Amino acid sequence: MKAMVVTPYFYPHMGGVQKYIYEIGTRLQRVFGHDLTIVSSNWHQEENTPKTEQIGGLEVIRLPYQFKVSSTPVSLAWERALRELIRSERPDVVNGHMPVPFIADVAARASSGMQVPYILTYHNDLTGYDLLTRMFGQCYYPILGSRTLHLSDTIIATSDYYAGRSPHLRKHLPKLRYAAPGVDLERFPENRSDFLRRKYRLRDEKILLYVGHLDRESQHKGVQYLIRAMKTVRESTDAKLIIAGRGNYINHYREVAANEGVSGDVIFAGFIPEDEVPLYFNSTDLLVLPSCDRAEGFGMVLIEAQACGTPVIGTDVGGIPFAIDDGVTGLIIPPRDARGLADAIVRVLGDPDLYRLMAQNGPRRVRNLFTWEKSAAVYNQIFREVARERT
Repeated sequence: MKAMVVTPYFYPHMGGVQKYIYEIGTRLQRVFGHDLTIVSSNWHQEENTPKTEQIGGLEVIRLPYQFKVSSTPVSLAWERALRELIRSERPDVVNGHMPVPFIADVAARASSGMQVPYILTYHNDLTGYDLLTRMFGQCYYPILGSRTLHLSDTIIATSDYYAGRSPHLRKHLPKLRYAAPGVDLERFPENRSDFLRRKYRLRDEKILLYVGHLDRESQHKGVQYLIRAMKTVRESTDAKLIIAGRGNYINHYREVAANEGVSGDVIFAGFIPEDEVPLYFNSTDLLVLPSCDRAEGFGMVLIEAQACGTPVIGTDVGGIPFAIDDGVTGLIIPPRDARGLADAIVRVLGDPDLYRLMAQNGPRRVRNLFTWEKSAAVYNQIFREVARERT
């Protein structure tokens, strides 16, 4: 069958949603025989032209945007363009992805007008990192989002845990299905390494790792709390924090480290090439994701690190408590609590028996629950069921 997947951004722009679509999409084609077309906006203004390309065997159609609100691309011409694409491509289903608003909302309306089943993948609630974006999020649901949820034949969430706590998804529980992010187990094996020690010339220090966006728009990741926690961690544990990722807020985090007096204990690693990511996870002692609001729908790095046998620490927000088995593969702590985060780090690193238990349990839990093959199989079933119900 033929499916059209509509997303605000796609490769080469990197992010959790893009990876989710790519990993599931390639398996839907290769394993289940679906014919997928990805419809996306462009990321850079200088490349903002209509074009079609092939990425990983997937056909990708780029639609130019007219302007951006924060990181949200917008074009008033998209509904007409999507109707024309639906007419020419003739998909059996259309699958939109949010939380980045507008293009998934437009796709829902275009699909409804063309009598094509619409499936919405809802990664997380739209929140906001400052007053302006929070106000934008509050206006979004009454103006666009609630209608999009209503128009969707099926809504896919990444976990029932997140859905049960979302004020927006709770209203649509009867049509909810679940497909968690996964891990490529061949790419993320449990294969311990001294890669980071050699790369950064570290000795016996414990290595803490954060991997993620460092943009101003990604302040929900809570990086500032992790940097502040390092001041307390260093009082009892010889440790270095490696912050990996790129973004427009790195200088701000450098200032936070300087103000906390931990500049010498924090390494800003920059962008990690794809082939080095498993090496980072396999050579760190502990991965930390200190997110501080519901914009963190899951936290894919948490399960990738667990697959490598690395214990993790996350916060009690969004879908993180589903990604971590508290006390078994890692620890869950309250958000925005630098002291509590430091105590959790010291506890895990200072208890060899607890550490060994978490390191052993992580790969087993990922194999049982979080593989892209399992998630693609769920999508295959949903696509076929929804298309069949409309015939």
